[in-house]
Amino acid sequence: MVHLTRRRFGGLVAGSMLAGALSARPAFSQAANLSFMSFSFAEDPNRPLVQKVLDDFKAQSGVGVEAIGSAWGDMQKNLLLRQRSKTLPTTAQLSERWLPALATLPEIVDLDQAVGRAKLEAAIDPSVLAMAQVGGKTLAIPLITGSIGMLANKEVLEKAGVGVPKTLSEFRAALVAIRDKVPNSVPFAFATKNPNSIPLDFMIMVWTHGGRIIDESGKVLVNSEAGRAAMAFLAGLMKDRLMAPELDRPDSRRLFAQGASGFYIDAPQARSFARSFSGRGEAADAFVLPVTTPVLKAGDTPRSIQWGHLVCAFKGPGMDGADAPGVKWLNHLLSDAVQGSFPPALSALPVTRSAQKLPIVQNDAFFKAWAAATGVPLTNEIGIWSNAPELSTILSEEVQAALLGQKAPDAAIASMQTRMEASMAKRG
Repeated sequence: MVHLTRRRFGGLVAGSMLAGALSARPAFSQAANLSFMSFSFAEDPNRPLVQKVLDDFKAQSGVGVEAIGSAWGDMQKNLLLRQRSKTLPTTAQLSERWLPALATLPEIVDLDQAVGRAKLEAAIDPSVLAMAQVGGKTLAIPLITGSIGMLANKEVLEKAGVGVPKTLSEFRAALVAIRDKVPNSVPFAFATKNPNSIPLDFMIMVWTHGGRIIDESGKVLVNSEAGRAAMAFLAGLMKDRLMAPELDRPDSRRLFAQGASGFYIDAPQARSFARSFSGRGEAADAFVLPVTTPVLKAGDTPRSIQWGHLVCAFKGPGMDGADAPGVKWLNHLLSDAVQGSFPPALSALPVTRSAQKLPIVQNDAFFKAWAAATGVPLTNEIGIWSNAPELSTILSEEVQAALLGQKAPDAAIASMQTRMEASMAKRG
């Protein structure tokens, strides 16, 4: 049976506790049936990696963890549907920017209590642990970390006869060369579909032009000279066929991996997608080049977005007590065995101090190149708010309207400002 009812589950727990002296394993382990809802498990290149983590945990603990795949773009919706139907998984993989919106769910577990705040702080750097904290509470554990920035396909650049651009004017010139010399290409595979993807790419462009979308106090700032300039720049790229409509992040990854795009924005796991989607395995590493985001003018600071994946837990029998199997599963995810294998396999960085010192991380040229290209990562300005899904939808709709020529760039920015202000006012 995939899921045990609470009543039956509780009865099994009680029975195993009475027989605890008869087993060397934790009394709960034989009856436990944990679940892990994961978007990495839904991705063909990464499913075997997740399965290995699950299999290793079962081999060590005797506890099975059922994997539930859900596409990245559907995760938040699916978790909310499961919350309403009272079928939440034991644990779930999250993008770091989803946590503030999900933190309001009454079922989410405070891991300061379940795992231990002191233990988490001893294992994880404060800047990384902060991704998993809302309102002073640790509501998830970090799983992988890094930043979201720009990548270049070295082979595409070579075909177009261009180098790595440093400024936006050089960047635009490189895109024109790719359009003209690499047939059927999308020079810049900017996300133009999905409110989970568009805000990230647009945010970096606004920062690059010197603007902000929303500040730390919740004040909407997007309708500025910088915001209007960023939107006009992107609309110009679309008009000149340097970008394409209806691209989501998976589409961009495939275009990039198959030599049909020169640049796109992604997290460091871009390398693992390039290996898979190119069909070339590790040989694809030769063309995956992390680059600093082109700046408006020489001397400006390149920007990127702080990024990571988290794992949260939901209340239930598997999470009752420090020795509960669900807590042991979370601790397993923070072990050197997992942190030294799973994040690097995704081309991401481990979250624990001890795993970051392992040779597999220290000796990886890609990680060093990514660190050099990161610039200054900033916190996602939309993801930190409880109304982030609505803000993301507003931003995406207005960006799409400008890119498709349905609105002038300035009008789209003005509408984005007004609608976001209303959303922020509504949240209080």
